[in-house]
Amino acid sequence: MDELSLSVAVVLSVLASCAFAGAAVLQHEAIGHQSRRSEHDQVRRTRLLSLGFLRDLVRRPLWWIGFGLSGLGAVLNLTALSGAPVAVVQPITVLSVPLAVLASRWRAAHTKAGHARTASGPSLWIGVAAAMVGVTCFVALAARHTTSHPPSALPILVAGVAVAVAVVVLVLVGQRGPDWAHSLAWAGGAATAYGLAAAYMKTIFTQLEHGIGLSAPTVWAPGLVLLLAYPVAAYMLQNAFVSGAPEVVVGGLTVIDPIVAVVIGAWLLGEGSGLPALVVAAMLACAVVAVVGVVVLSRHHPDAQRARADHDVTDLRTDPRPGTERMTQ
Repeated sequence: MDELSLSVAVVLSVLASCAFAGAAVLQHEAIGHQSRRSEHDQVRRTRLLSLGFLRDLVRRPLWWIGFGLSGLGAVLNLTALSGAPVAVVQPITVLSVPLAVLASRWRAAHTKAGHARTASGPSLWIGVAAAMVGVTCFVALAARHTTSHPPSALPILVAGVAVAVAVVVLVLVGQRGPDWAHSLAWAGGAATAYGLAAAYMKTIFTQLEHGIGLSAPTVWAPGLVLLLAYPVAAYMLQNAFVSGAPEVVVGGLTVIDPIVAVVIGAWLLGEGSGLPALVVAAMLACAVVAVVGVVVLSRHHPDAQRARADHDVTDLRTDPRPGTERMTQ
């Protein structure tokens, strides 16, 4: 890997971050408009997109613009992976978090979509800062050893099964967990699938570079998984937008995605085999800081605070105990 290839990969990753941030804001706005329609009350209650909702959603030009930006970001990201290790490329997308915050604020100030937004408190920016610092330090440590080796079949299979189990668990949390965790769980499921896809894509590139043909099971099998992982992750991401702000969704996506991708990359490609135990421990600590930052962001985002307040009012109005109805009058 030469210095020019690494520089180009970094630039492409930064551009991908900009595209992902813009896509998140626009798709969240389109889904918000759609979910406020009376015929989609069930979607708001279940936080699970129906086929009817998706059919109506794809008729919105704003959603397609966001979808196009998301596709552009994915292409830029995959191109960057062809020239640099997973441990370098994926964590750069954490730049999408502050970019999404700024883009969302700008969009709210210049469109009708900005109604009833609560002012951002310090907790939101603390969460953003923790997520960025955690992932930045994580990639700085991970990038110290970036040599990739072709993987064998067993680690590829184990990684796929582990991610499938994690995605199922996160989907269940997204449907049945606490209100503040719904969006984050859906985004986490999407991020886990995207992280696997990024690592699998890098395994394919690495094997091709070492002269392994497309007919090898360790090449075409991950390719088939990619065909499934991307649409599944995209569907989970749309569910995340139903109940969460774009900053929260992007935060969960860009923190969990690189951590999953780097861990799988280290397992499959040996990208972290030369790291001492102390550095690995420091990487784990950075990952914890980043995840805590996203949790803080999801709990203290103005949209989440307003949703909790609305939920409390609804509980008071529906409380069967004597006297509670008078409290809300």
